[in-house]
Amino acid sequence: MKILKLLTFISAGAMMFFSCTELPDENNDNGNDNGDDGNDPVGSTELVLLASEMVIHANGEDAVEFTVLSNGEPVTENVRFYDGSSKQIELPDMKFTTTEPGTYSFWAAYGTSHTDIVTITAIGFPVPELPEDPEPENTSFARRVLLTQFTGTGCGYCPGMIELLRSVMADEDYSSRTVLTACHSYNSNDPAFYSGGLDMALGVMGYPMVIADMSLSYNNYNNEAGLKSTIDAAYDSAPARAGISARAELDGNTLVVIASVKAAETSEFRIGAWLLEDGIEGQQANYNAASWTGDYNTHDNCIRVADSRLSNTNFTGHSLGTIEAGETAEYAFVINIEEGWVAENCHLALFITAPEAEGSESFIVNNAVSCDINGEVTYQYSE
Repeated sequence: MKILKLLTFISAGAMMFFSCTELPDENNDNGNDNGDDGNDPVGSTELVLLASEMVIHANGEDAVEFTVLSNGEPVTENVRFYDGSSKQIELPDMKFTTTEPGTYSFWAAYGTSHTDIVTITAIGFPVPELPEDPEPENTSFARRVLLTQFTGTGCGYCPGMIELLRSVMADEDYSSRTVLTACHSYNSNDPAFYSGGLDMALGVMGYPMVIADMSLSYNNYNNEAGLKSTIDAAYDSAPARAGISARAELDGNTLVVIASVKAAETSEFRIGAWLLEDGIEGQQANYNAASWTGDYNTHDNCIRVADSRLSNTNFTGHSLGTIEAGETAEYAFVINIEEGWVAENCHLALFITAPEAEGSESFIVNNAVSCDINGEVTYQYSE
């Protein structure tokens, strides 16, 4: 089985790796060597910077190996490397090591062309290893729906949807087929407020709202059968086209997640990781307290970080490119736990998206899993 390391496919579509640092004008290098020494190639070329790893251990030994491709062919002579601030640097043997944890940005120039910026994260502990695949030849994966509740402590009708979700999730037939998340985006004074724009990206116009697989929405908080029908429709819309395995490790406030996607069928895939927190206390508005009598002031599965954002209108995840059936691709996430968040109450929702239909540019969620922040999840195969 061929394992595809994502960083061999860094391109302008892999948004995680690029900063917004402005590259120098090719006619004004601000004092840096612009390559006009008579030895460099001339003319514009397609230039790509590849890296062997996304995350390394800052121990002075773990290394990133860079490759520069000019029109698809590797080049080594007359290649110049720069950091994110456009300062030319030396990378002996085109490798980078460090003993200082942090985020490092690089780009390369060759002749009159330059690459996009690639970002490498160095952490102060060994990079987590993926769990062993329990069935390497199997590509029949269990399928789970990513269910996102849009809510807020100021939403007086939201307890009605909370009641429905609690009832539906008490049914193992549904809880075993879903990964539940909650986006508190209704009011900014909500202690679980998420301001990243996920509601706008998914077209949420009213509250409460539940969206399944970033595709199907449901807003009738008085009809449990309708919510179940929405989950069923999302689940039945497509088989699991891939599975997900992951290992997460928290050191201090730095969470590193190494994930692998194994394809059941050849397709383009994207991947996302959302950090969720349970047990957030906040007084919930309730417009029907006579009927909705539960405890609604403790909020679970609240999105703290949605590391799948490509733009203001796109949260479908980071590109893995095309994965052939039976092959895998890896991706690494580095998430900072902010002050005030309770790490022991946090967990992860990992998901993949794929084209809604063959040839479509619209991606929707195809599978999802949950993972502890100091734990692992293996590929989950259908019975």
